[in-house]
Amino acid sequence: MIVSYLKYRRKAQGKYHLHSPLVFSLYEEVLEKPQAELDANLKAFINNNPLIFKDDDLVMIVQGIHRNKNNEADWDKLRNDAKVRLSIDCWSYGLAFVMERIEKEHYILKI
Repeated sequence: MIVSYLKYRRKAQGKYHLHSPLVFSLYEEVLEKPQAELDANLKAFINNNPLIFKDDDLVMIVQGIHRNKNNEADWDKLRNDAKVRLSIDCWSYGLAFVMERIEKEHYILKI
């Protein structure tokens, strides 16, 4: 896990290095808030942005993506799936978005 964490820290970006307005807004409105509220904040963010999120979109919160090698392999498999268009690695959890109309992107964020 130490090697995985060091790789994560080397690749992780802060919010001011994000080139996606969607991910920047998500970072400020959801990810910077306390994690205990992540589900509620994420739901509010999605509901407050109806021009971005449609009814058929799917957002998954995956806990413990770096807990062990199996979880890392499962996370890599999920984020590389063709249906997952946006994935965000926050070390202790990951967010995967199934949204057909956006380009495939993966972010590793410092939280």
